[in-house]
Amino acid sequence: MKKIINTFLAGISAILPLGLTTFIIYKLFMFVDSLTANLIASLLGKKVIGLGFITTVLIVFLVGMITKNFIGKKLISWADNIFEQIPFAQTIYKAAKEIINTILNKDKNSFKQPVLIDFPSKGLKSVGFLTNDSVMVDGEERYLVFIPTTPNPTTGFLVCVKKSEVELLNISVDEATKIIISLGVITPKILTQVDLKE
Repeated sequence: MKKIINTFLAGISAILPLGLTTFIIYKLFMFVDSLTANLIASLLGKKVIGLGFITTVLIVFLVGMITKNFIGKKLISWADNIFEQIPFAQTIYKAAKEIINTILNKDKNSFKQPVLIDFPSKGLKSVGFLTNDSVMVDGEERYLVFIPTTPNPTTGFLVCVKKSEVELLNISVDEATKIIISLGVITPKILTQVDLKE
């Protein structure tokens, strides 16, 4: 029974982020579409299919531009402070923000290097990412490797692997992410192993 529950929970953890993201985008699309459809229809005399999608993309792009300036950063900081005062919303907001920052951020706290390791069993190679420098476990040097699920890389498994069992790849983090999100459709013809730096 416990195994069944754990399997069910694992399924939820994989589906929920993707489902929630899809739901939010869909609701945003419908909301914007409903606001603009009548206005455009009155101006043009007909409904324009797909206007909601175009408007949503433009709004997201506009928000991205605003967040890059001083006023935008202040607004983001203000929103952060508001969500931090709401217990349940605080948990969801922080988790979502950390996940997005981890996937998109290219600074020192981001994924460092795409790798291949034996996972989930010996002989089966999985694409993963080094999450930090090597760590010592019981006197042995190991690496923490994040193995993302596909096509939703916001969930996955964190494993501690012996240094000798980690194969570094000659591709960038962005290229590895494309492989995962595309279900392997976008994949370099040759994945070359590179040496671990001492």
